[in-house]
Amino acid sequence: IYYTIKFSTGGVERMQISNSGVTGTGISNGKILQVITNSGSSNITTSGGAKSDLTNVSITPASASNKVLLIASCTLFNTASGNSYGGAYLHRGTSSDTVIYTAISGFGTATDIYFPFALTLVDSPNTTSAQTYTFSFSRQSVSTTSVSTNSNNYSLTALEIAA
Repeated sequence: IYYTIKFSTGGVERMQISNSGVTGTGISNGKILQVITNSGSSNITTSGGAKSDLTNVSITPASASNKVLLIASCTLFNTASGNSYGGAYLHRGTSSDTVIYTAISGFGTATDIYFPFALTLVDSPNTTSAQTYTFSFSRQSVSTTSVSTNSNNYSLTALEIAA
């Protein structure tokens, strides 16, 4: 099975990724030079306000002008005594380094609930040095007792795209 991912801005398609490669506005050759994926399904729980790491990947761009497409996904289970909110994050570096993307989801009552997260970001690291990206999560409300992966799958993929 092959899937096609399309990205649009202002109602105009800008980029498409398929099993044939990458095409789109501002992408000269549309070549994916490397793909790094890390995934898991262990049960990771956080009950405080700190972030817990899900997984990370390291990628070394061949050119400083190349882009890195990050695709991350997970499903978090929130246990709540009040408002139930969780967050997912992408970091350049470790989870104590720069946050480059944040997604927060919640429910305004005391409901234990699953939240799916799908994060997609094109990063411009502007370097040929190895770059580490970390995918993490945390609770977003003091009424949220804990947030866990509940042994659901999670993954982070980095694709280097030729400029």
